[in-house]
Amino acid sequence: MKSKILKIVYLLVIVIIGFSLTQLGNFGPTKPNPVNLAQAGDTVSILSVGQANSALIASGGRYCLIDAGYTNTGHTDAVTYLGNAGITELELVVVTHFHFDHTSDIIDVMNNFRINNMVIPNLTVENMPTTSFFELFLDTVDKKNIKLIPARKGDSYTVGNGTLTILDETYNDLTVNDTSVAALFRQGDFTYLNTADGEEEYEKRLMKVFGEKVTLFTAGHHGSSTSNSEEFIKTINPDFIAISAGKDNEYGHPHNSVVKRFEKNNIPYGITFRDGTIVYSITKNKLLTKTGG
Repeated sequence: MKSKILKIVYLLVIVIIGFSLTQLGNFGPTKPNPVNLAQAGDTVSILSVGQANSALIASGGRYCLIDAGYTNTGHTDAVTYLGNAGITELELVVVTHFHFDHTSDIIDVMNNFRINNMVIPNLTVENMPTTSFFELFLDTVDKKNIKLIPARKGDSYTVGNGTLTILDETYNDLTVNDTSVAALFRQGDFTYLNTADGEEEYEKRLMKVFGEKVTLFTAGHHGSSTSNSEEFIKTINPDFIAISAGKDNEYGHPHNSVVKRFEKNNIPYGITFRDGTIVYSITKNKLLTKTGG
C-alpha cells in the first residue's frame, strides 16, 4: 500500500521528503581504489562495475553519484568504492533511468549513505516502472526519508565547487534508454557530460538545447552503435571519453564502429574492462589513471 501511495505522489510531482539519517554500514571485502580520492582533489571517477554504469563526482569534499549499477565479478561495486574512499554522505544521487545495469546497487547505496537529494526521471504513467524492484526502491526512499526530485530542465544542484544541471526534460519514450536524464557538471572550465543510455534520436533532441564542447564524456549506452552518433560526438568534441563496459559482454560494447569514430576524431578514450576505474582530475584537467586508448 505504501509503495502505491508513493507512486501517486511521484506522478503528481509532490514528492518532497526530508534528509536521510542513515549511517555507514559494513562494506565487506574491499579492493584498493586506483587513486587516493582524499589526496587527488576534485575528480570524476567512472567506476569499473562490469557491464553497468556508475560515476562519482568529488568536488570540495562533496559528492554526487550518477547511477549505481553492478554486474559481473572481479569489479568494485559503488558501495565498496565509496566506502574505501571514506565517504559517508552524498550531496546528490542521480538515477538516470530504471534499467537494472544502472540501478542494481541503488538500494544498497541508500542503506549505507546519507543522501541529501535524489533526482530521477520525470516519468509519465506509461513509462512508470511496475517491477517489484521499483516498489522496493520507493519503499526505501520513504524509509530513509530521502528527498526525491523528478528531473526538470534547467534544475541545478551545487556539488562542492561546481554545479550539476539537468539539460532537458525527460523524454518519455517507449524505449526506456531514451528516458535517461541528461546531466552536465560544470566547475570552472571543466565540464562532464553524462547521457546514460540515450540513443541517436535522444542525441538529436539534446543537440537542440545543448551544443558545446565538453571536457569529459561518458560514452552513451556503454559505447553502443545506437548512441554516440557522428554528429553528436563532433558537437560535444570531448577531450576524453570514458566507456563503461564489461569484458566479453554479450552486446559487443563498445562497438568497433564507435571506437573507430572516436579514433577518427582524435579523441582519446578509456574502457573500464581494460583500464579499470577511470579517474579524471577536475582541477588539473587531466587523466589520473593510465588507459590504453
